[in-house]
Amino acid sequence: MKIAILGKRDLLGTVPTIRMKGLSRAQYAFDWNGEAKRYVYEAKNQKEVEDIFRTQGKIYRAMFFIPMMEEEKKPKKKKRGRPKKIKRLIQAVDSV
Repeated sequence: MKIAILGKRDLLGTVPTIRMKGLSRAQYAFDWNGEAKRYVYEAKNQKEVEDIFRTQGKIYRAMFFIPMMEEEKKPKKKKRGRPKKIKRLIQAVDSV
């Protein structure tokens, strides 16, 4: 699960990594994600996730965290239009 930081607005992306401590005093490195335009941490297990979410509003008063869900890529729809055979027929009739 990826966790992103909310509340870190000033100088976004200028620092490549933000290191934060959880309530258990474990350090977590939030790296800049250019696609999401947020600092993101990839949690290794549920214990890390719970530790990070427990810190919001306690150790860092102005920083909050959100889980980032991965979006499923939808298949592209085919363009609706005339099939190639019909286009060729129309071109043949127009040229006659």
